[in-house]
Amino acid sequence: MSPERAEQIASTIYAEAKPVLQISGIGGRLWRRSVPTTDARYGPWLRARYTVLDQEVWNERVPCLYLVGGAEDSRIRYAGISRNRMRDRWRESPAVDHETGAKIANQLFHSQCWKRIQMEHALTGHAEYIVKCINGHALRTVIERIGPPVSGFAALGADAEGIAASVERWLCNHSSERLVSWNVAMTAKLRPAKGKVS
Repeated sequence: MSPERAEQIASTIYAEAKPVLQISGIGGRLWRRSVPTTDARYGPWLRARYTVLDQEVWNERVPCLYLVGGAEDSRIRYAGISRNRMRDRWRESPAVDHETGAKIANQLFHSQCWKRIQMEHALTGHAEYIVKCINGHALRTVIERIGPPVSGFAALGADAEGIAASVERWLCNHSSERLVSWNVAMTAKLRPAKGKVS
């Protein structure tokens, strides 16, 4: 499959997903997580300016696929799944000021994306993203409409988590500079394949 076709499929899913989180920039004083210094999540990190766009989806306990797209170019940088709540994947984490160690307000954080967000900001001066989410049942309807090859995952039926995980894995298997380039590891555990979907 061509990279262009994979991007088209991903863009169709992104267009059907619900906007749940807007990151409008990063900056300010550096902060760090309240974790051991050897933990990869320790930091220091820049602070996000963000808005939760859909509180219902943010708090909903349902398996879903989420996609991080540029606010201006809609290019999908990252694909992940949430088995519980989106707010547990995009965590408002306990934080301290990096220089003083004083406790500060909780800070938005995502363990796989934050380093990439900061790298892109350092290169371009921008860090504006829309995180969209689509639950597994709605995703099944979308992939059926898209057709092959992703429509094959609809065979998982009512297994909403399996559908979300399978589409995430498919996107990662078709990653490129313009599609899910931030993904270094899938968040979904591999499952036995039910039929081959290329």
